[in-house]
Amino acid sequence: MSCKIKNGFFWLLAVLGALEASNTYPTWFLYPKNYDSIYVGYTYNGSPEYIDAENTFCVYQECIVSGTLEIYGTEKEQGLLRNSNYYYFFSPDSLEAVRDKLYQADRFNISILTDDYVSAFVLDTAYQFQAEYIDSRNLQAPEWLNKDFFEDDKYYYGIGMYTSTGGESDAWKTAEERSIFKIITNIAVQFHKLKMFKQDEAGAEIMDEISIIKVKYLLKNIKILERYPDRENALFYVLTRIAKSDVISPMMR
Repeated sequence: MSCKIKNGFFWLLAVLGALEASNTYPTWFLYPKNYDSIYVGYTYNGSPEYIDAENTFCVYQECIVSGTLEIYGTEKEQGLLRNSNYYYFFSPDSLEAVRDKLYQADRFNISILTDDYVSAFVLDTAYQFQAEYIDSRNLQAPEWLNKDFFEDDKYYYGIGMYTSTGGESDAWKTAEERSIFKIITNIAVQFHKLKMFKQDEAGAEIMDEISIIKVKYLLKNIKILERYPDRENALFYVLTRIAKSDVISPMMR
């Protein structure tokens, strides 16, 4: 075996080893409910993690969500978000107040191929925490995995899901966003439904349904509780909680 072939072989092993390592996640990322003083930021749309962390900090602290959601469903699949037009609004003062106040406490590479990172930020540099790294392939599926939405006396809970086949940062962010909108769409009352009947290739009649929902909510203290990477099915799941007293809108049941 020539030296070049040997070097190529060991380089391949190194790459495979790095890709293998991308299956591991720190506990502060998988179980943020146990780390109240940590704020997560992603490498996102070409921006560094602290930009995302600052914006997310403001949105999750208090924001207004306004716009229209179009939810498409078939007899086989429900809850597909399409052709929606909505915006998050938060106070510029809140962004200015947190700007350059978040300190990076930990960081890991979420995707070797795209060189994306996720960081844990804190407001207090004296805050100490320990994070273990867990192989996601050894995780047990959580009990909430097959739900979209549930509630108890105090809180609403939403579960967001998105494919992990693209960029991982974008996938996790999308799953987070969908978890919030699972809450909104399940408590909304002002919506219109359209039903369409058509024939499939076999000539059988099938029904498609479109729900158009107007949304205008004031949301406070949005909390990401857990993240679950389903590697077998290439899906990312996020569980989010909002106190009922922190969801304010005339468009509620």
